Amino acid sequence: MSEVKTQPLAAVYIPDKQDFREGIKGKVPGSFRVDQPDEDGEQIFWYCCPCGCGKVGGLNVGTNFKPAAGPSWNWNGSLEAPTLSPSVNHVGHWHGWLADGVWKSC
Repeated sequence: MSEVKTQPLAAVYIPDKQDFREGIKGKVPGSFRVDQPDEDGEQIFWYCCPCGCGKVGGLNVGTNFKPAAGPSWNWNGSLEAPTLSPSVNHVGHWHGWLADGVWKSC
């Protein structure tokens, strides 16, 4: 399967784990939720693939830092306008950036 290029898509925060994973809201492309940080401040940033396939991915993130154990991402900590660095590659589905609350294909 080749990666899908999409129009810019708003990242929608869904705080409830059940709604995100199993409910209808969990099927929203580009939606996301974030686990509580562990003792090192690292979190899992869960997202529904922006390509619309419905697959869920998880990224190891740190709020305003990139965890040393890779792969990992730096997250700005915002639920309203999240930014991740580096880019997100949902292999075989979508590759792009999440910046200021918008998913953009490469």
